[in-house]
Amino acid sequence: MLLAPADPGYPYPADWGPAWKCTPCDAYIRCYAGTTRPLGSLADAHTREWRRRAHAALDGLWQGGGMSRSAAYLWMAEAMGLAEHEAHIGRMGPDDCGRLIELISRRQH
Repeated sequence: MLLAPADPGYPYPADWGPAWKCTPCDAYIRCYAGTTRPLGSLADAHTREWRRRAHAALDGLWQGGGMSRSAAYLWMAEAMGLAEHEAHIGRMGPDDCGRLIELISRRQH
């Protein structure tokens, strides 16, 4: 179901816009700003935790000044063998997130 920020059970900060949510499995994903188009795929608590970890690892590549954000995402696409338009953590499951974290760790050491 599509939830607006004011709806009961809305899982994000109120200024993030609508979100899709599967109430029985507590999976959800927010939408692109001003749309009802999901940013990725529905994610349960386990998957959300892995996505948070993967984002933290990837953010470390560009927030430290070593490369731009867009360069970090291009690197991720190449390292994971994905087309640029497919390189989104919001589409990844736990296994792919773990693989990305490992690739980043190897790159940094």
